[in-house]
Amino acid sequence: MKKKLLKMKDLSRTTGVSSGTIRYYVQEGILPRPIKTHRNMAYYDETYVERIRMIKELQKERYLPLNIIKMLMDSQDFSLSGEQKQLFKEIEKPLFEDEKLLSSAGKPLTREELAAHAGLAAKDIQGLESIGLIQADADGRFDPESIFLVEVTAELRKTGLTEELDFQVENLQIHLDLIEFLARKEIELFSKKVASKGLPPGRVFSIAQDSVNILNKLITVLHRRMIRKILKELS
Repeated sequence: MKKKLLKMKDLSRTTGVSSGTIRYYVQEGILPRPIKTHRNMAYYDETYVERIRMIKELQKERYLPLNIIKMLMDSQDFSLSGEQKQLFKEIEKPLFEDEKLLSSAGKPLTREELAAHAGLAAKDIQGLESIGLIQADADGRFDPESIFLVEVTAELRKTGLTEELDFQVENLQIHLDLIEFLARKEIELFSKKVASKGLPPGRVFSIAQDSVNILNKLITVLHRRMIRKILKELS
């Protein structure tokens, strides 16, 4: 089935974004180039509508700059081959099985149990669910990883980042977005440099496990360094 093609004026009317802004997105590579049938005539398929709406959402609701939005959208286009997907399935479980040790709870908890355990308001737990930071299973229980994330959020509240200071747990959305982008890029790089080389799963797992642990250390230091750098620039 052919995708519906839109002229610029139709795309602008549908998305509520000016033609000049759309052309700028294309020029900057945030949107792909349209189908040109003439020097002054171009057509945009229906995927442009969803892409533009996503750009608006990331700008207005998550306050992300266009360069980060471009990187996020580029990462969405990355896909794995069938063999790579199978390989990652084989190493995924042993790679992250130690995540169950993250929380002190020791077992999955219901929302009520989670609120009592972490000392976090039910409203905050709902906020974390709304942005996808935590997720309950089919029985309405949260796994140790989600429990740990709630525990950390409770620690943030205790530091003084409260609603009185207009800090909402939904503000953590930007961290989720950027970590997702980083993870996608890491998997893309890993699949090109390691997973596509025909190594046995055991060797791929070993490299992945060691790399994840080392990169976590790197990210912690770089995060602190970048905050110091920006504070110096602003002072």
